[in-house]
Amino acid sequence: MSRREPIPEEGMPRWVKGFLVVGALLLVLIVAAALTGHGPGRHLGSESVPAVVRSERG
Repeated sequence: MSRREPIPEEGMPRWVKGFLVVGALLLVLIVAAALTGHGPGRHLGSESVPAVVRSERG
């Protein structure tokens, strides 16, 4: 009786492909949000943005 050895898979492991797919989807969502103006800066009020203080000296 002979045992068959499993055929080694070629290419990237399945978990690496999964990380790449999730990363690509996140990148697409971030780019889409930036292009449509729905980024995190949209939710900041004018009070929460620090004012730039310039010195009149010198």
